[in-house]
Amino acid sequence: MTTITRFAPSPTGLLHLGNIRTALINWLYAKNSGGKFILRIDDTDQERSKDEYISQIKNDLEWLGIDYDETFNQSSRFERYKEQFEKLKSDGRIYACYETPEELERKRKLQMAAGGKQVYDRSALKLTEQQIKDYENDGRKPHWRFLLHTERMKWNDLLKGEIDIDLTSLSDPVLFREDGVPLYTFSSAVDDVDYNITNVIRGDDHTSNTAVQIEIINALDENKISFAHHALLKASTGDKLSKRDNVISIDSFRKDNIEPISILSLLATIGTSNSIELKSGIKQIIDEFKLETISTSPGRIEIDVLKALNKKQVQKFDYEEIQSRLTEIDENVDKKFWDTIKGNLETVEEISSWTDIVFNSKPAMSDDKDYIKLALELMPEEPWDDDTWTTWTNAIKEKTGRKGKELFLPLRVAFTGLTHGPEMKLLIQLIGRDKIVERIQT
Repeated sequence: MTTITRFAPSPTGLLHLGNIRTALINWLYAKNSGGKFILRIDDTDQERSKDEYISQIKNDLEWLGIDYDETFNQSSRFERYKEQFEKLKSDGRIYACYETPEELERKRKLQMAAGGKQVYDRSALKLTEQQIKDYENDGRKPHWRFLLHTERMKWNDLLKGEIDIDLTSLSDPVLFREDGVPLYTFSSAVDDVDYNITNVIRGDDHTSNTAVQIEIINALDENKISFAHHALLKASTGDKLSKRDNVISIDSFRKDNIEPISILSLLATIGTSNSIELKSGIKQIIDEFKLETISTSPGRIEIDVLKALNKKQVQKFDYEEIQSRLTEIDENVDKKFWDTIKGNLETVEEISSWTDIVFNSKPAMSDDKDYIKLALELMPEEPWDDDTWTTWTNAIKEKTGRKGKELFLPLRVAFTGLTHGPEMKLLIQLIGRDKIVERIQT
């Protein structure tokens, strides 16, 4: 049987690292077994769903290299949901309820005060025809609940092991709202059956929901789905990740010039028994993936760790790999320039600050004018090579007796305006004698 997984985001905000981790796990599970990966857009809530977020979801996945074999929107399947609704209704598994939200809240508070279970009391099942008629004459439209039959739902979770949920502690779930819109619990179950999903892998905040959905799926068809619930990622503060937190959105990382492989490397290893490390590429991530390595304890997103991975990736890039990107930034960046500068970059795009330093003349920034003037007098003629810097600074040292930072730092600041950077023996060759003279004499 072909493995089929799915990723089902709601287009109500930007994808964050936690969302993408779930997508990645499902994608890797399918890829690892030669299966299919489906993108399902959960847009039944038409008021909150936005086309711009649908486009962004697809753009984020494409940018990261997470491809899908099929995609569909739940909003295109309302007729199918109504068909399956009628099936369950004819089977006596769905019933109409007329309580308002305020009435339900009053019931909940009374149950809480009495110390009982806070679940729906199924009073709608006892309504007479006249009561129903009175409600409808008053303009009330029903919402529809699924009648749970099972007292306990058990399944072998691929990550958490044996799970046993007491369904008597849960209310019969609402499947259709008063306005006829199906809710997630129902539409998701219908889709999973229709698209022959074999494995549902999602956050452990869905565990109770899964117990209900298994019974719905069994009412529609025989359940053939295996479930796995992974621990959710948390922010570094320990707080839950949110779509409204743009700082951790995939879009924000792309705009901050974080490399896709850096994000994938982090998400493939965080919250697992493996150490977090930069991967060589997608193939390595696929080959090394094992579902059982995912921990049942939540991992924490540390942005500094992601930045450190990105820095490693940038410094790993060969010139030929990113030549077109570098040329777009500045056509003067050649292999020698890249190899000299890349060790000082956290993102590829930071190269632009160094093209400015190297190619644009800047006045020397040094208070040690006599020392810089002496350095100018002792400056070797071109051509320069890797030994020029040592020859030059040895001559300065002999004249002044300076050594260490006292010898080197004023020169670096005078030539670049910075106190740090690439090896000076390489950097001065990029800047060239004429520009250095110009900067000192300005």
